[in-house]
Amino acid sequence: ISALQKGYNQVLHQTLSERNSEITSLKNEGENLRKDNAVTSGMVSSLQKEVLTRDEQIQRLKQEVNQLKSENKEKGHQLEVLSSRLEHFRSQVIKATSGRVKPLLDQAVTDQQLTEKITRVTEDSMHLQQKKWALQKETHLHNSKWEEITENVEKLKTSLDSCQACMKMSCGSKDLKKELDLLQSLQVSPPVSGLQKVALGILRLSLSWLEGTERLLGDVGIQLSSSEAGYWHFFLLPHVVA
Repeated sequence: ISALQKGYNQVLHQTLSERNSEITSLKNEGENLRKDNAVTSGMVSSLQKEVLTRDEQIQRLKQEVNQLKSENKEKGHQLEVLSSRLEHFRSQVIKATSGRVKPLLDQAVTDQQLTEKITRVTEDSMHLQQKKWALQKETHLHNSKWEEITENVEKLKTSLDSCQACMKMSCGSKDLKKELDLLQSLQVSPPVSGLQKVALGILRLSLSWLEGTERLLGDVGIQLSSSEAGYWHFFLLPHVVA
């Protein structure tokens, strides 16, 4: 009995040890499962967030794609309109440069020929504009010169009128000399200066004759009053002497 009791105790002890080992192993496995579950839950949450982020990105990309499609469609329409306008412009340029509504089929205008024609027309237009500017400049200079001549003629006429009035009135050689000096100091440009020179020559001769006449009358003892002195009064000398 003692031996059986001892054997039973050993078997029981071994069984309990095995059960304890199993329990410990199960506890460890449970702990590992809890850890794995926590990791898995974290991964699931992370994956869910990533999926949500990807969904948002996909939606945004879809919107961008739709917007690009719409823009491309609009640009395609604009390109068609632009192509149509360019073709119309090309036809108008061909018409303007060739002088015909439509070029002949066997004389189709290439882009190179069209470019050369546009270049020639542009150069001709520039040359014409330069000629126009040159003509406008020449006209302006001519008008300015004509205005200057007109002004000089008026100044010369005023001075000559003053000289003529002096010679008609009772003015002596001193008065005529003043008028001659004023005429000589007059600033005029050609061709009016040529007329001024001729007038000065005539007045110098008249002044010389008047001064000589005054000296001659003084030498013979004839004294003239201020009312009798003057260029034209000397033509009435017989009346003065009488």
